[in-house]
Amino acid sequence: MTPFIEKYFTPQVISDITKSFGIKFSDLQLLRDNVNLIYAYRKSGNKFILRITHSSVQKLEELQSEVDWLHFLQQNDANVSAPIESLNGNLIEVANSGDTYFTATVYTEAKGKKIDRFNWNEPVFKEIGRVTGQLHRITKDYKPGNHVIPRSDLVETEVARVMSHKEMHDEQFTARMLKLVDTLSYLPRTRDHYGLIHNDINRGNMFIHNGRICLFDTADCAYSWFVADIALTLLYVVQYFQNDPNGKLTGHIRYFMDYYWEGYQSENKIADEDLKGIPLIMTLRSIFIYDHLCTIWKDKKLNHAQQNFFNILHSFSHETFDFIGMELIKP
Repeated sequence: MTPFIEKYFTPQVISDITKSFGIKFSDLQLLRDNVNLIYAYRKSGNKFILRITHSSVQKLEELQSEVDWLHFLQQNDANVSAPIESLNGNLIEVANSGDTYFTATVYTEAKGKKIDRFNWNEPVFKEIGRVTGQLHRITKDYKPGNHVIPRSDLVETEVARVMSHKEMHDEQFTARMLKLVDTLSYLPRTRDHYGLIHNDINRGNMFIHNGRICLFDTADCAYSWFVADIALTLLYVVQYFQNDPNGKLTGHIRYFMDYYWEGYQSENKIADEDLKGIPLIMTLRSIFIYDHLCTIWKDKKLNHAQQNFFNILHSFSHETFDFIGMELIKP
């Protein structure tokens, strides 16, 4: 928590929030406090996650758009960690503090365990595909509620952010980004191709329980092509491979995608024209993530894992991924 936010996070704020959800402060276990305040707690034998966010980090209307989508997904049996109502019947509670405010939302816990190198296998690849396809299929019928301001387009928002930091990058960096955006403009934005996506489907944002994956951390959800979710997952698959000196990368990609598509296509279909954009989207997303890391880690002493991730993303932001042809990614 930054000093700016900390000065507003008063005992009255936490008291208002815990009362709204019928929680005892002594029952809260702090899990993370870097951007959002994330707590875990148990109630009536079940575990829940409380997320508290300052208005300088996320506005109420942004959270409303996320929660509205999650509520729709939950009603349609998607495997996601969904919000629950407060004692006041609200999915979001607001606690004012000076001329700012905090929002609070409680989510059902994603049951199970993390996916690591010990359970990174064929059934998991298939299940990642299935839960992603399920998310996309259900989202095709989603329409924001009348009170909800829809999320922004991912690419437009990220391009604007990178351009606001262009002094940190050379001209080739931003020129490459703009060229990629122009090239990808051929992708359709119709119901079967474009909608609200999770935008960060990776091993860190999912738990597996009895063979089923539950997705969580949808704070970055945005409108984009459905194939962008697939491209980002594949980008992380390539990143995971960086730490495995054995085998051949192209073989690993084909191996992953074979099982991934088996799961995905049991729920949804993706057109070949969208698949052709995957390598380009992988580079574009690398540029976006690298720029974000440059911003949040500026002047910060990085540990070994952070430095390694930063170096990989720097490399990826200059990578064309043109070695990933349709023979590797097509179902």
